[in-house]
Amino acid sequence: MAFKITTTGILSPVPFDDLGYREYTHPTTGYDLLLEFKAEEVRDSLDVQTSIDNNWITVEDEYGNVITDTSEAVSHGGLAALDRDDHEQYAVTDGTARTYFHVNDPAHNDILRYDDGIDEWINVSGGAAGTSGSSGTSGSSGAAGTSGSSGTSGSSGEAGTSGSSGSSGTSGSSGSSGTSGSSGSSGSSGTSGSSGTSGSSGSSGTSGSSGEAGTSGSSGSSGTSGSSGSSGTSGSSGSSGSSGATPRGAMYFLHDETSASNFLLSRDPGEAPQQIINETNITSEVLLGTWDTITGDPDLETMPAGIWEAKFYAAVSSATGFTNLKFKTYKLEPGGATTLLVEGSSGDINSTTPALYIWDVVQAASVDFDTDDMIRLEVYADSTNGIDLDFYFEGTTNASNLTTPIFMGGAGTSGSSGTSGSGTSGSSGTSGIDGTSGSSGTSGIDGTSGSSGTSGSSGSSGSSGTSGSSGTSGSSGSSGTSGSSGSSGTSGSSGEAGTSGSSGTSGSSGSSGTSADGVYYDSTANEVVYEDVDRSKTLSVAMLQYGASRNSVATTDQYLRGFNGTPTNLNGWPLPYDCTLVAIALSGEANQTWVAEIRKNDAVGVISSLTMTAARENHDTDIDVDFNEGDRVQLYCNGTSIDRPLITVFFRRRI
Repeated sequence: MAFKITTTGILSPVPFDDLGYREYTHPTTGYDLLLEFKAEEVRDSLDVQTSIDNNWITVEDEYGNVITDTSEAVSHGGLAALDRDDHEQYAVTDGTARTYFHVNDPAHNDILRYDDGIDEWINVSGGAAGTSGSSGTSGSSGAAGTSGSSGTSGSSGEAGTSGSSGSSGTSGSSGSSGTSGSSGSSGSSGTSGSSGTSGSSGSSGTSGSSGEAGTSGSSGSSGTSGSSGSSGTSGSSGSSGSSGATPRGAMYFLHDETSASNFLLSRDPGEAPQQIINETNITSEVLLGTWDTITGDPDLETMPAGIWEAKFYAAVSSATGFTNLKFKTYKLEPGGATTLLVEGSSGDINSTTPALYIWDVVQAASVDFDTDDMIRLEVYADSTNGIDLDFYFEGTTNASNLTTPIFMGGAGTSGSSGTSGSGTSGSSGTSGIDGTSGSSGTSGIDGTSGSSGTSGSSGSSGSSGTSGSSGTSGSSGSSGTSGSSGSSGTSGSSGEAGTSGSSGTSGSSGSSGTSADGVYYDSTANEVVYEDVDRSKTLSVAMLQYGASRNSVATTDQYLRGFNGTPTNLNGWPLPYDCTLVAIALSGEANQTWVAEIRKNDAVGVISSLTMTAARENHDTDIDVDFNEGDRVQLYCNGTSIDRPLITVFFRRRI
């Protein structure tokens, strides 16, 4: 993927302040921004999108396709058109299909998951707070209750008359029967052996007539209910969401149009031609102009604490003496009442051609607003030597503007869902008591025996049960003729089954995923903050920036001057909060060697430092030095004959 920009010449240089104040002068042709920045940073850049919308640049991809929307800097490559099976066949992409995420690639922490709820494939990357885990599965049902006890047997039916004997099978000839003795009492039954495999059946003899049916037994009582299952265990936490976009303040442009009796202050850069306010022979502070937003802009209930940044273009008739710009901002109520928000001055205005001057002023505390309140901006000039000054605004090349503390950062994507909790099974319910058996029907009279069928082949024998004890033998009686068998009595109805044990309770839901990158709003500090893992501190996302310089080619072992032109050892920049120094940046007019020393509170001890060796620029973003509320920061150049040294320090509020 490529994101190639070409300047049109309407505005030069083209500024991308939310990409590290990067600027591109005309002509710039086919330069790929992805060589310097991540695709996500280009996609989220409001300044790049503004430059496209105003035709300050044109953009093409690596195939020459025109890009008019920065969100095209990262494309999903058309995966949304594939069905579920197609997605499951995808592996890591090679980047040629216009995509910057990886499918099922743990190294990039990007997973493609099918969401049955919306019937779509979604890319799940770390995000804002994660959604709650799904409920645990229900516990399995309790096992069946134990069987109830057997009912008592019914009484025997009368014996039927014997049926005629069936013809014998291939049996040997029978001996004459002796007279039978009376039956002995039965021995107790042995335990049954396991069954052998059945032999093939012999042919059946003719059946005897059936005896009369016995009466039915009464139904058994119901079993008791099973006990409830125990609760399921909780699911694991979801994965973290991805980082939110870099926060930045809302930018307002100065216009020649009127808002009531003053000039218009608007977020729209507009298309009007360049305007110049000329002030001559300046010897004291003079008002150059007043700009107001329209009623209801910015539509806030609170103007948050933070940084106001002026980017003003100006030129002077001579570089002699000291000339500077100042701005003041106010809350403007519909009735005309004003409340001062901030005021601050630039450094020395010393260019005789239009040049950009940038300086910051900190608003230390939030201010209550009504939704119909407005912002008023007043711009002043001051000089010590009767200088003429031109102030530029509107147009495409020298469009002065003001950045406010109104937060415009983007939210992180949501964390993935937690895994489901698995519930443990409920314990088995106790068995219902068996119903009592119906009494047996009286036995029918035995029918005459049918002739014997031919014997089937024997099945393999089951293991023998233990033998019952033998009954005592009765004396032999003479054999009577057998009666036909009576029909069997009907069985008693079975006892009702015991009720099943209640199901185990479902497992508790998985805990929610953590918020994207630990960024959240601290209501006590009234700040958007994040957990800085490298420094083990909670810091504000807002940056406090301060710089000092000397407009001299022979700066030797001196404190540098602040934006008001005063050496920092005479005042120093006061910190409105407990802060942590997180970065230092240096620059100069020539390749030279010197040391920037950060001091405080009029002490000569060096709190932090950074060395520049035979270079014009150096910086360090890994600084971790704590300062306290009220400390006065003072900047010192340790070197000999250094050409126009500049030291810039960056702080974050420490919570």
